[in-house]
Amino acid sequence: MNKIPFLLFLLSYNAVADIAEYKGKVTDILIGKSEVIKVGIVESDDNVVNCLSEEDQDWKFTFERGHNYSQEWFDVLNLVRRTQETIRIGYLENNDAECAIEYLALLKGDSNIIGDGNEQVNDSLERTGQYGNIAQIFTNGLTEPSYHASNHYGSDEPAAAFDGHIFGEQLVDGEGTLINRGIWLVKKDPEDDEAEYWIQVEFEEVVNISGFRIMLNTKSAELGRGPRHITVSTSLGNGEFEEQGQYTLSKAIDQRANLANKTEAKILKIQINSNFGDSFIEIDELEVYAN
Repeated sequence: MNKIPFLLFLLSYNAVADIAEYKGKVTDILIGKSEVIKVGIVESDDNVVNCLSEEDQDWKFTFERGHNYSQEWFDVLNLVRRTQETIRIGYLENNDAECAIEYLALLKGDSNIIGDGNEQVNDSLERTGQYGNIAQIFTNGLTEPSYHASNHYGSDEPAAAFDGHIFGEQLVDGEGTLINRGIWLVKKDPEDDEAEYWIQVEFEEVVNISGFRIMLNTKSAELGRGPRHITVSTSLGNGEFEEQGQYTLSKAIDQRANLANKTEAKILKIQINSNFGDSFIEIDELEVYAN
């Protein structure tokens, strides 16, 4: 599987003959108070886009908010901006203003993400899902023993939080392998205020971790089972963990966060310091990013 699967988002071909295509990298995304989102790209002598910016040449492409494709386009463009993947952008040429995007197409992954020591890191990782998850079970050498937790309730083992499913729902058709109920669940100890509750994934090799995503089903969120305050730590697999930050989450069923700094690590650990009051702590899906 490619790092980013091939996708095609097509708006319209009302004027097929007028549609040109750019193939390259996205550099910037501008979101202002208007309904127009602007996109910057890398140009070269043999890859010129015939669009003029009203103010300067930084923003070549635009698309509007509020359409059924707008959020998907933003997510895709932001992903390739962060990973520096090559993207195909179909657009209507306009020599007097920015060009309106007509479609986006993702190609086979080609990004080169460089670590602090100028060595290549993560360039061969398999990525799944909408945002490029590297922690899904049976990808990147991960199997059930790759996942650990402080404890679990019944059959709701830690690997089930990395199976591409939330309770009763597959996140992406054709991706993931359902493990039991598809959730990690642990019962809090009412007699031990010092008890720790955590879940972690251990990769075979060092990866350059940039962020994570925590998902929960609606019913469990309403019950107050979701993490509220968490501590994120990483390790190179030597038994020592380094704290990467503390996060306060909402009751939302889908939340993403970036680490303050990209961190080379083999293990990502999420410690749940509190939830929203239920006697159980639950995570349906935990995604990890290396962008």
